[in-house]
Amino acid sequence: MKRPTVDEALKVLEVGRDATWDEIRTSYRDSVRSVHPDINASKVNNNLVISLNEAYATLVAVTNNGKKPIPVEESPLLEEPDAKSVVRFSDSADPFDLILDVSHDVGDVIYVSEEEGLVQVLIDAGKRTESILLAQVDNSVFPIQVLFTLELQSGDQPLDIVSLVSQFGDFEAI
Repeated sequence: MKRPTVDEALKVLEVGRDATWDEIRTSYRDSVRSVHPDINASKVNNNLVISLNEAYATLVAVTNNGKKPIPVEESPLLEEPDAKSVVRFSDSADPFDLILDVSHDVGDVIYVSEEEGLVQVLIDAGKRTESILLAQVDNSVFPIQVLFTLELQSGDQPLDIVSLVSQFGDFEAI
């Protein structure tokens, strides 16, 4: 069995990153006592005892038995994904103005073409990421379709397109 990560170990022991070493040790001991076969035969769960032991061993190793703070784990770099798209329908007669208004709240509008039904928005989510959101309104069908495309420009933390698009109102996803 592979050793758990620090975050997995904290979760198994049901403590947060801000827990003191005494809180971690107490949680470990209480948890093991509640399921250990020598103490509580009615709640025997060998896999849980093993998980608790591995979690505690991980934290002992990374903190030098509580002498050092819990290290901050770096999130792994995510590969830049291809552009992601969500198509939504709108029942309003002309959602272009709505899309344009909300785009100003979401980021910096860098391109608008009402003729083409396009709005391009630069979204700066801090030091970690920068993305381009393209909204394309198709008035040729009813209900009107809006195609949202999100492309990561820089950084390692892609945005969630579904939560981003939800800021534009209630649409029916297809």
